[in-house]
Amino acid sequence: MLQCDKVNESLPVNVTDEVIQQNPEFSRLLNLLSQHINSDGTSVQAEKDLQQAEEELKHEKHNWLMQKTIYREVEELLMDYEIKSQECSLSSEDKQFQAALQECLTMAEIGDYVDCNPEPGSSSTLLGLTREEIQRQNPYKKHLPFLQQKLLPDIEDRLRLKCESLVTFHDPDNGTESDRLTFAKASQLPAMIDSECHELKQMKVKLNKEKHRKDKQFWLYYQTLLDSLSLLEDLICRYRLQNQTEHDTVTTEWLVSKCDGLCLKIRLTELQILCETYTVETCRALSQIRKYLKSEHNETETEYTNVSQALKAYESVGMGFDSLVNEYSKLKNEVENKQWALKEFQQSIENKDR
Repeated sequence: MLQCDKVNESLPVNVTDEVIQQNPEFSRLLNLLSQHINSDGTSVQAEKDLQQAEEELKHEKHNWLMQKTIYREVEELLMDYEIKSQECSLSSEDKQFQAALQECLTMAEIGDYVDCNPEPGSSSTLLGLTREEIQRQNPYKKHLPFLQQKLLPDIEDRLRLKCESLVTFHDPDNGTESDRLTFAKASQLPAMIDSECHELKQMKVKLNKEKHRKDKQFWLYYQTLLDSLSLLEDLICRYRLQNQTEHDTVTTEWLVSKCDGLCLKIRLTELQILCETYTVETCRALSQIRKYLKSEHNETETEYTNVSQALKAYESVGMGFDSLVNEYSKLKNEVENKQWALKEFQQSIENKDR
């Protein structure tokens, strides 16, 4: 077992072996604390005092349970007598026994209430009465030995039947055994139950240790997984991504060179098209066309200049020139229309003559 496991089991801490190795003084301190503190964080002396108090409480609880069990059995016995009296009449002896038992039980209950005092340590009692004074008022005080002689066998039989029922409930396969053997097992039943409770506690402690071991193993695997992921990331960044960068650089340079080659090829194709399009004959023809267009352009500019000068001369005549021009245009249009109408009329006459 590792030193960290010993420390974690002896103290309510959770340290790793790496922390123990890196901090020897801290490890020594934890070892010293483990001599004074148990695994749940309480001191050793407090645990001893607690165990002693638990033993005393167990003893007192045992005595109280014995008295309570007898008290419940007496109550149930009285209840059985009461039910029996309702079903059929009791004998005089049973009636006297029931009345005496009920009175003694009442006196015992009153005696318990006498010591009821809210102030601990006080010797005063309820109404100043004592148990002795209460018992002196019991009219059946002299008959207590007779009552006990008759009551104890009934209580024992009732308790024996309940013990046998408990044994049968604890071990259902016990129904075929004899009553004596069943009662013998009933006497050992508390020890058996204590043993089973102790086994359950040990099993619980074992399960807690197993859970602690599983948790530690889980965190160990988890840390190992994180370290593996970190190493994998480092390897990817160092080798895979670096090679990818070099590959991308080479690919980029290749693409750039390919684009440059395509641009040069396009330029060469363009020059070839120009050479095939503009031959010597084509250039000569284009030169002649250029000369012709240039001459036409010059003539057009000359005509435009003349027209512009004429317009300026007309405009210099005055505002009346516009009306004369408009009237001239109208007259010219009318003459053209009449000439067209006359021509059409002549053609129609010629057509009739034919």
